[in-house]
Amino acid sequence: MTQLEPLGAYERRDDRVDLRFERFYPRSPEKVWSALTDPARLHDWMGAAHVEPFVGGRYELMLDGPNPMLGRITIWEPPHILAFAWSNAHAPDSTARYQLSRTGDGTRLIFTHEGVPHAHSALMLPGWHLFFERLGGLLVEAAIRQSKHSWRELQAIYVEHYPFEGLTLDP
Repeated sequence: MTQLEPLGAYERRDDRVDLRFERFYPRSPEKVWSALTDPARLHDWMGAAHVEPFVGGRYELMLDGPNPMLGRITIWEPPHILAFAWSNAHAPDSTARYQLSRTGDGTRLIFTHEGVPHAHSALMLPGWHLFFERLGGLLVEAAIRQSKHSWRELQAIYVEHYPFEGLTLDP
């Protein structure tokens, strides 16, 4: 995968792509895990959520938005690995995974989202970018900080940096 910091990376496989983001948060893996799995904390950076904390349990995000994600947990290993099936209008039948590891005085988060339709790459990459900025603000400042770029501005940055052609640009 090509890595261009702080942008996420992607790898194309025919009509699908795999996305990857790596972030560092100056909080323990347990605190980051809580932000990924506690519906009240998820609500702060991803919108309304429902989590059943076990393999096979529901993991649903953005329930109050136009494209809710409805999935099931496939790996539940607190506080290190969370993986789930992801399905919504922009990425049906894909999988997402958070891997957390203690690094110095904080947590290294590696996130992958596999099987995203290539046509929706320019929607998903800037979306995840903004979500991880929001997560960072929540973890560091206990409040969502304003991004220096809007989603649309980030989308333009991704389109400029990656050789996207023929992609959906409007959600």
